[in-house]
Amino acid sequence: MTPAFLGISVSVFAFFVASGMFLPTTPRYTAGPLGGSDFAVGLVIGSFSVSSLLLRPFAGRWADTGGRRRLLIIGAALQVVAAAGHLVADSIALLIVMRLLLGAAEALFFVAALAAATDLAPEHRRGEALSLISTSLYLGVAVGPVLAEWLNGRGGFSFVWIAATVISVLAVAASGISRETLPPAERRVAGAAGSLLHRRGIIPGLLVLCGAWGMGAYFAFLPLMAEQRGLDGVGGYLAAFALVVIGLRLVGARLPDQVGAARLSGTALVLSAVGLAVIGLLPTEAGLWIGSAIFGAGVAFTFPAIVAMSVQGVAPAERGAIVGTTSLFLDVAFGVSPAVLGLMAGLTGYGPTFLVSALIAAAASAYLLVGRTKGHDQDRGDPDTAPDARGRLSA
Repeated sequence: MTPAFLGISVSVFAFFVASGMFLPTTPRYTAGPLGGSDFAVGLVIGSFSVSSLLLRPFAGRWADTGGRRRLLIIGAALQVVAAAGHLVADSIALLIVMRLLLGAAEALFFVAALAAATDLAPEHRRGEALSLISTSLYLGVAVGPVLAEWLNGRGGFSFVWIAATVISVLAVAASGISRETLPPAERRVAGAAGSLLHRRGIIPGLLVLCGAWGMGAYFAFLPLMAEQRGLDGVGGYLAAFALVVIGLRLVGARLPDQVGAARLSGTALVLSAVGLAVIGLLPTEAGLWIGSAIFGAGVAFTFPAIVAMSVQGVAPAERGAIVGTTSLFLDVAFGVSPAVLGLMAGLTGYGPTFLVSALIAAAASAYLLVGRTKGHDQDRGDPDTAPDARGRLSA
């Protein structure tokens, strides 16, 4: 908890408070004032990930060559533009443009923030550092939706867009006063040979994809499912989800380093599958509370462990590229999941979209947990994929 680490945490918190404000409001704005269908909702939500997906590999290389601080500032500034642009987004096409800008902002900012966190921690505590920095993200996701629904109830969508713009400006300011964590001597040489996708991030990224698939359904369709059932808002469910993630990451911050990535994330994916299944099978007020809490417990321990595993034993000049590759699969999940599940929701309703997502999470869990019982011991590891004895993954 150094000043540098806390400074980046403040910037991350401000950025994701603003980002979180779009979670409950964007689906409603699309389906309400803009008159969009379920597929349109999925398309709008998923468009965020198109630009994020395209930029994230570049963001990793840029973070390794130009440093982390510059990317934090640019990402936060792009979010200012996108949030303000919602004030004039009076069609689905314009809203998609703003979502594309938000995706670009998140790609640059998120990669830089994670890379900075790994710079500031010794190797045997990187999992802890990633767990702690991500609590700022989820605290923002907890505060943002509640604040958005409160503002929306008092001044409509325009109040939400204005507040998100102001808070994004604060993220720019916090990023501007933070210090650079990657000294020039440790940076990657600009123009050096190397593919945009780092091979060390591919297998962890596929596991991230399976774990994040359900989050696409959760954020895109939970507000509409609750509205369909006559429930009062979803800010409480989203806050509960985020607070469970925050609480468990704080309490279990060292688990990725102590338990091992395969064992921890495999178990976490079981919890994610159970939580999504509860929401799909019991879309009542009680079911949404219980399902959100269990799903949050699963999400809490999936991503930090996998990212920590992917950068173990890696030189500073390569970490940004690996983080960019691994986290790129988040964008694949958030981009493809809402659009595909939006088509499914139009045919079957919202419940089955959560059940399909549960099966995908369960498949990833089986790969990790069952694979190890057959002799592929991820915690023992493969020297080509994870050189440290903690948290390895067999190729």
